[in-house]
Amino acid sequence: MKRARVEDDSNSVDRISELPQGILQQILYHLSQDEVVRTSVLSKSWRYNWCTRPNLNFSDRSFFKGSKQYFLSVVHETLQRYRDQRLCIEEFHLSISLDDSDPASASLLEKWIPTLATTNKGMKKFCLSIRSEQGSGSTHPPSVVFKAELLQDLRVENLTLDRKAIDRIILFNHLKRLHLLDVCIEAEIFQKIISRCPMIEDLLVEECRGLRKIEVNDLHCLKDLYFTNYEVVEGDEECCSIEIYPPSLETIDVSYGNLRLNKGAVFCNLKHLYLRGVELLLDRMSSCKFPSLEYLVIGYCNGLRGIKLFVDAPNMVGFSYNGEFIPSISFASTSIEWKSRIYLHLRDAPSLWSVKLRKLLKSLSQSQIFLWINQDDDGDGDGDGDGDGDGD
Repeated sequence: MKRARVEDDSNSVDRISELPQGILQQILYHLSQDEVVRTSVLSKSWRYNWCTRPNLNFSDRSFFKGSKQYFLSVVHETLQRYRDQRLCIEEFHLSISLDDSDPASASLLEKWIPTLATTNKGMKKFCLSIRSEQGSGSTHPPSVVFKAELLQDLRVENLTLDRKAIDRIILFNHLKRLHLLDVCIEAEIFQKIISRCPMIEDLLVEECRGLRKIEVNDLHCLKDLYFTNYEVVEGDEECCSIEIYPPSLETIDVSYGNLRLNKGAVFCNLKHLYLRGVELLLDRMSSCKFPSLEYLVIGYCNGLRGIKLFVDAPNMVGFSYNGEFIPSISFASTSIEWKSRIYLHLRDAPSLWSVKLRKLLKSLSQSQIFLWINQDDDGDGDGDGDGDGDGD
């Protein structure tokens, strides 16, 4: 009886190993590159299955623990095998660092990208993450990067993007995600790249040096825009000016940039609007309409000083304000319950701001109000009260 059970177990293992190739490939498809390589020890029939799966994911940061040269050779040999055997690559993810003192990486990248473009017409997703080992924008990416027609996802870190880097840039009809982090780039170069990427849905620009203007009005598929540049707060550099009005937008998240909204614009699909450290006057917001806006977050925006802001957002769910002064904000009437959270860090005595606070709370009375007040010691009143209003 024991022998029979062992044989049954063995047969069950064999049945898994003898599944159709298509099913085996689907199993491997959902594993990480590290996990899929380990399946080669399961049995003889699994030894080479991982070598033919349709998605490849290589990262010199985490996957291979050996030398950089070993990593490069493994990627190169894998792509060579797929090309020689005419195997299909549906998804290809590559995360790699470049160093001007070691041209081997850039040289191989120059070979890999054309290989993927010419032998994998059925590719569904091509994600490329390139970064500089030296940092601070000291390295140029190979120009071939901007000729990769199949790219859907491009992430660039710590590199310099100039005319040399984007020489003869092609039309990126498939690119949906573009992330630029700590990149040295001027507005003219940025606009040239954007103009060749009409299908972008997700745009992230973080800590980019030299960029003083962004215009994304022509990106009609853009859903999410994220911009951050904390460094200008401590320096004398001018904040980047951001002009934006694609009706497709669902999220705008701007930290320490000057957001310029078109007067009278209607943001039909915008659901999330996050503004932090915006210096430019936000008075144009009062003329805009936000029929789908659910969450509005405003933090330390000097652009609210001296203006009366009206927010036309009838479907508001949550509003949050964090700042060192009491703003003048009012909202359109809503038919749903919503919450407002106000965090105030005040230095003046309560006698100087109590009237403004009452006006603010009255304008928010249709919502459930949560109020926190931090009164600095140099104020005359105790004013450290933290509490929550009940939305009367």
